[in-house]
Amino acid sequence: MYYFGLVSTLILFLIFNKLKNNKYISKIPIIISVGVVLIIILKLFKIDYQTYYQSAKYLSAFIAPATIALAYPMYKNSTILIKNKRALYGAIFVGVFVAIISTYFCAKFFKADFSVIMSLMPKSTTMPIAIEISKSIGGISELTACIVAITGIFGGVFGFSILKFLRVKSQTALGLALGCASHVIGTASCAEKKMYKATAASTISLILTGLLSAIIIPMLKSMF
Repeated sequence: MYYFGLVSTLILFLIFNKLKNNKYISKIPIIISVGVVLIIILKLFKIDYQTYYQSAKYLSAFIAPATIALAYPMYKNSTILIKNKRALYGAIFVGVFVAIISTYFCAKFFKADFSVIMSLMPKSTTMPIAIEISKSIGGISELTACIVAITGIFGGVFGFSILKFLRVKSQTALGLALGCASHVIGTASCAEKKMYKATAASTISLILTGLLSAIIIPMLKSMF
């Protein structure tokens, strides 16, 4: 049982990775497929989350290296990023600002508590940065983690369909939007589809989104 979480997660990942060419299964990101099946298994065998996490926690050590590895496609497509730098940086700044302001006012409209509002504001930032921002501004880090995960999953599942509906065809634009809105999971979706230009743009987008959010959110908090 000690290695149950680690082994089961890896086996499920390998299974769904093999099935990724299936026309139905390919529409669902692997993170969703594995997560849903794991939840069903845990429920069926009445295994609590802490027991699962104790053996699966070692996988968390790969989050940082996996995020850093996304810099490779960014390096390979650096000429595109340099060529479009004004549009890139401007779009990311606007995206970050709109995401923060819209989140704040939506939460205020629904009369959310101050701590809940502060927890929601870094929702489009990659998890480690979002949690630190949340802690520094009086948010609830556990709630922030859940919202960041949901935001990323939503972008990973529906992002391409929404952007296709809006007739966004440029890989650079696709990557910018997904990296800014759904951080690492959106970027991983680009890499999974082998859209290397989109992956490069998405990588720089998620990095700058994290940096700008860490600066802008505390500043706005003092104003609200």
